[in-house]
Amino acid sequence: MENMKARRSGATLKYNGIEITPSITGFSLELSAEGTADNCSFQIADRGERWLGDLFPKKGDAIEATISVYDWEGDGDNRSLSCGTFTVDSAGINGEPVAISVGAVAKPVKAAFSATQRTQTWQKATLQKIAETIAGRYQLKLFYDAPEITIAAKEQSEQEDGAFLQELCQSYGLILKIYRDKLVIFDREVYKKKKTVKKISRFAIKREVGWNYQTDLEGSYTGGVITYTDARTEKDISYEVGTKERPLKLNEQADSIGDAKRKLEAAIANANHGLFRLSLSVMGNPDLVDGVVLEIVDFGVEISGRYFVDKAVHSLSRGEGYVTALEMSKII
Repeated sequence: MENMKARRSGATLKYNGIEITPSITGFSLELSAEGTADNCSFQIADRGERWLGDLFPKKGDAIEATISVYDWEGDGDNRSLSCGTFTVDSAGINGEPVAISVGAVAKPVKAAFSATQRTQTWQKATLQKIAETIAGRYQLKLFYDAPEITIAAKEQSEQEDGAFLQELCQSYGLILKIYRDKLVIFDREVYKKKKTVKKISRFAIKREVGWNYQTDLEGSYTGGVITYTDARTEKDISYEVGTKERPLKLNEQADSIGDAKRKLEAAIANANHGLFRLSLSVMGNPDLVDGVVLEIVDFGVEISGRYFVDKAVHSLSRGEGYVTALEMSKII
């Protein structure tokens, strides 16, 4: 009987197009479905002191990263996670010996996306078209996986494009993020209904890290009411959904009853998301990323169930190996 091959894992990094993998002592990738930018960090043992010279880190430098596993859960189980492209936003150097620590974020190199304020009136446009226009300004492709939403009129008043689009997406219950040079927009509530990508048992959790479960005891919203002013008649209009047991009250500008309904349902969903939260760490797995659904078992009736991954942190180090830490919200 042949022996099973030893599992292996590693991160491959290019810095401004230069392969730096052999010098890496640690790498971490943070993927978030909460609207914040994905980010990564890595550590280098600078034995040749190249980072004190031609590779000295500068803000805006480009990083490409991939995490790979080989014979991971059995012979021939070879998988990879393309982490995308990042731009350097922090760096530290210490000695002796010389060691480098670099942090980077997944956002356009052009600082205008999150720094330059813009004033513009958007009229009779879909949210997808607004996103396409903004993405085009920063040479980003748009991945849009959400319903068509028509915006009658929306004022962008001295706001950065990134902040404006984030606010607009949130008001309709959509998630905005940048991944692999793409501006990604998706409907979290729709993604919660997708098939689970993996089942995780309590007994597979790294015992030295443990797990943590928290809940907000006051309970979720059972319905809500939105009040807005009709632009044509200047009359106040109210719209209700759900029950009055624990209602969410919302005062928001809306273009129509349909628009008001969508915004109210989004606000309720946003408020109820994260009511039951579970965090844990398991053996590294490239398939565990933000935005997927997992089935959690062996935790008892209250905790076990389907969970949406809000954040996934993939860490590789020479001491700890490859570990994936997850922050999740129970799907209710």
